[in-house]
Amino acid sequence: MSLRTRLALFLALAVGLALLVQGSLSYLAFKRLLEGELDRSLFLYVHALSEGRRFPRGEFAFRLTGEVRQESANFPPLPDLPPGAYWREGWRVLVLEVPGGRLAVARYEPEAAAALARFRLALLALGAGLTLAFALLASRLAGTALRPLSRLTQVAQAVAASQDLSLRVPLEGEGELRALAEAFNHMLERLEAFLERERRFTRDAAHELRTPVAAALAQVEAAEMGYLPKEEALEGVKEELLRMKRLVEALLLLAREGRVARVPMDLAALAKEEAEALGVPYRGPEALPYQGDPLLLAQALRNLLANALLHGEGRGVEVVLEVGEEVFLEVRDQGPGMPEAARKEAARPFFRASEKPGEGLGLSVAAKVAEAHGGRLELLENAPRGLVARIRLPLGPPPWQEPQRGT
Repeated sequence: MSLRTRLALFLALAVGLALLVQGSLSYLAFKRLLEGELDRSLFLYVHALSEGRRFPRGEFAFRLTGEVRQESANFPPLPDLPPGAYWREGWRVLVLEVPGGRLAVARYEPEAAAALARFRLALLALGAGLTLAFALLASRLAGTALRPLSRLTQVAQAVAASQDLSLRVPLEGEGELRALAEAFNHMLERLEAFLERERRFTRDAAHELRTPVAAALAQVEAAEMGYLPKEEALEGVKEELLRMKRLVEALLLLAREGRVARVPMDLAALAKEEAEALGVPYRGPEALPYQGDPLLLAQALRNLLANALLHGEGRGVEVVLEVGEEVFLEVRDQGPGMPEAARKEAARPFFRASEKPGEGLGLSVAAKVAEAHGGRLELLENAPRGLVARIRLPLGPPPWQEPQRGT
């Protein structure tokens, strides 16, 4: 059953229920008014009987049971009833307790009973007719109200069939459906941008991997044909394979999509160790408890150091760790620096700001590691010259510190 049908049925059911309640209340009010008039006339008839006179208007009858049994000739053939008010075959019957017995008085009003039946039937017919009419109207209104949702469904089906992510849902109406259409269009924009980045990344990766493979194959073929000594060819092949290994490791890291294994670690010790391994100074605290992936953070810092030593020409390279509202893990150099336009693109895979050798993945990996830890990579100008590659990380409580318990 479609959403439009369910919505129309729900609205029709709600209206039908409201009409039923209103009709029931109207019927009860009309019945109470009619029966009140008849019961008052029966009480007047009782007074007339007690005074020994006949009631002048309408067909009335009585029956007295108890010590003395007496009834009028026209009293309907009814069984003895307990005190109360009743409808019996067009008669309105009122049974009263009186001294010495029970008095039943009745008035024959078939038109009143028929009026109640006709009124009840009219209410049912009117309620059913109005419910049906509103169901048809609700179906049309639901179709109009759900038209933006239908457009969204059509666009989703078209995207699934054609894989064309440039399609968009027309923004119609207001409220939740418009917000849903905007969210769907935003999702398509994100998917389109993601697929474009994926295609570009795949194209660049294929090109970068093809280069060392072709170079290694050329070295082997040259050695086979005697143009190159085997030892020199072997050394060249090894160099190209190492380059391809670095490429594959970087590509695998970029493909991890932010999945990190967070463990308690000392970020200061890690930064100091990486700085000492490459012979550059370290400035910062002696210890900094942190929770993250030490292998990935070490790789990111190593990439930043390699970038500073290569493109910063090794001038004034140092590792700086600062702690404030966030953790700042920086690699500073005093090299030629990087133009602002290049800094904006530097974290893109395979981007090279100069003709110096490299795979163009070092900063991309560092940026990916920072994002996986909830931070980001920033490339800033270092005064008076050079570059600051900063990894900003969120600062939390020491991961191995036990929470204090209240007493």
